[in-house]
Amino acid sequence: MKIFYRSLGFVALLALGTLAPSCSKVKDLITINVPLQTADVQFSITPQPVGTQTLSTFQFGINIDSVLKVENSSIGTGNIKKVKVKSITLTLTNATQNDNFGALSACEAGLASNTKPDYAIFAGLTSNPDAYATTLDIPVKDVDLKGYFSSTVLYYKLTGTTRRATTTTLTGKATIKFDIEAGL
Repeated sequence: MKIFYRSLGFVALLALGTLAPSCSKVKDLITINVPLQTADVQFSITPQPVGTQTLSTFQFGINIDSVLKVENSSIGTGNIKKVKVKSITLTLTNATQNDNFGALSACEAGLASNTKPDYAIFAGLTSNPDAYATTLDIPVKDVDLKGYFSSTVLYYKLTGTTRRATTTTLTGKATIKFDIEAGL
């Protein structure tokens, strides 16, 4: 009987030894996807010459930690595993026949933050048609922006190449949707 209890104890110790490390592995596998849409952020594009230049910069203040806690009170910015942009849509509110998104042949969108000031290009369009357009959906790139999301202010920069000069200060809104993956 003594041998049976020792064997049972050994088996229990062996099971505990293999189970403990796998619990942390299981914990790493548990992730929560948090969709985040920054509010429609207002921007403006001043009259532009022909060529490639910065078209607009704008910012958005957000407490990302609070957004995550609404989804799950156990997670915060320290639990973020990756952040990817799902979409970016620009909409003009005062386009003219000559001054609209058709004036752009190409454009890119970048993101920086108050804790990481270098812009990361997260979306780009290389062949925009020369046609009247008040909405522009810029294809997103597969870029992990996790390092920018421990901040409280996000900065956006829109650069582009104009095929013809514009004369109107264009105003509009940008809608950017993110997919945040966080884990426990």
